[in-house]
Amino acid sequence: MGEPVAGKFLLEILTKGMYSNPMHVYREYIQNASDSIDKAVKAGVLEHYNAEIHIYIEPKDNQVIIKDNGLGISCKIAETKLLSVGDSDKDGIVERGFRGIGRLGGLAYADKVQFITSAPGESTKTIMTCDCIRMRQLLQKSNKETSSIMETFTAISEFDFFNEQTNAHYFEVRMFGVPTESGLLEENSVIRYLAETAPVDFDGQAFSQARKIKEFFEGKGYPIPCYKIYRGSRKIPVYKLYSRSMSTGLQARTKETDYVRDVEFIYQNASDGKPLYIGWLAITDFSGSIADEVLQGIRFRKGNILIGNNATFAKFFLTTEREGQNANKMFAGEIHILHEALLPNSQRDDFEPNEIYNELRSILGEWARTINKNYRRGTSEANSALKKLAEINEEQNQLEVQVNSGAITSDAKREKIAEDLERIAHRRQTEENKVRKALEQGIFDSERKSTIEKTLSQTETATKKISVLSTKIINADYATKKDLPTSYSRDERNLYQRIIAVIDDFFASDPETAVKLRKTIKSELSVKKK
Repeated sequence: MGEPVAGKFLLEILTKGMYSNPMHVYREYIQNASDSIDKAVKAGVLEHYNAEIHIYIEPKDNQVIIKDNGLGISCKIAETKLLSVGDSDKDGIVERGFRGIGRLGGLAYADKVQFITSAPGESTKTIMTCDCIRMRQLLQKSNKETSSIMETFTAISEFDFFNEQTNAHYFEVRMFGVPTESGLLEENSVIRYLAETAPVDFDGQAFSQARKIKEFFEGKGYPIPCYKIYRGSRKIPVYKLYSRSMSTGLQARTKETDYVRDVEFIYQNASDGKPLYIGWLAITDFSGSIADEVLQGIRFRKGNILIGNNATFAKFFLTTEREGQNANKMFAGEIHILHEALLPNSQRDDFEPNEIYNELRSILGEWARTINKNYRRGTSEANSALKKLAEINEEQNQLEVQVNSGAITSDAKREKIAEDLERIAHRRQTEENKVRKALEQGIFDSERKSTIEKTLSQTETATKKISVLSTKIINADYATKKDLPTSYSRDERNLYQRIIAVIDDFFASDPETAVKLRKTIKSELSVKKK
């Protein structure tokens, strides 16, 4: 019996099989670039403000280039290091990647991939070229040329060494023959993905709360690690897409604009005394689900790189799966994981399960329940009550206009208007109580104080008018009394009154048509014909 072998099909799993979304290739290379920059800063060869990651996407040439000015890899160890699989020397605590497999992701979405690198103080650059077409041939079940993963990886890899400036330090990934259907060449989609996933900064001009968030994190001793990522030769910076407003509602007829009026912060230590997480939550109007999935949901990040997606936090709401998803869609914010025991799983869609993760779920579950009650339900209900209160006041104004303009054309119409007024008074009291209770609980933010005071003032005025309007409805003559000239007899007037009453009753659900018919008949009868 021979020695155990790590079979060649592991290479297929570690390339195409590792990631559900081809875009994750960008995440892996950006993650490695960030770690390399950190090493360069620590080694004293680079100031962080000079650190840059560049992304070039060339759809016409089916080519992608990702380059950083991090520490690079020494030519003395480049061949060994780049050929190693699952043998990273990263600690997984400070550094983001630690499994040594991320760079393989690009091999699944290209015909050829090159890794080009140089380290400071060396006059040599290393180029590793991976033949991905050859890799796919070797990974066919019928192909027996290679059997182990390392034998296969070595067979598709070629190394070249060239002269380089001694002060150069970088790592560059070049992907050739990238298929269009992979989506990796759609620049706008790629940039939106990076804005959501990569360790980039907020756009301070678009998001007014950015400074407040960064100051809180820095005050706790955990500044958010941000890296300058530029797109194309024009060096357009990539920022997170948070802004001062967000569209809510998943359908056009229900869309509204919510404003980020403030942010709430959370910070928690684990039971072992070590910091567990730090985060922020956007305080908005919470009028509905956030429409943009890039902003939607509370997000987990470690090293400022997204873990999971917009739905990962949903399970922390300790409710049904559907309820949790609906709740999470109404919130926007980030939770940055600090504890060294919380490690992303191999696909980076969640964390490895352990005791600290169980503790995280318990603590955040309680927090999620609280914000769901106070903000999603509380604020949503309060905003709804405020909106309804304004609508009720306007409804009463319209009713008053109807009464003054002659809407009472029969006893049935008089009764209907009186019932409408009673219903308005009852609904107003219910919604007003909700608004005043929300005010007492501090649910409304200070910026909306003037709007709330205006609505409540209008409510008080409308309430005082109820008794006067009610008396007017009871005592009002039929509006039809003066419709006809005096030349008409009493019997003719009574017949006209009955006809208008029938029209009002028949078109009860369409009062505008009833009014038009009345005006037409009134106009026709304005002069009595002989």
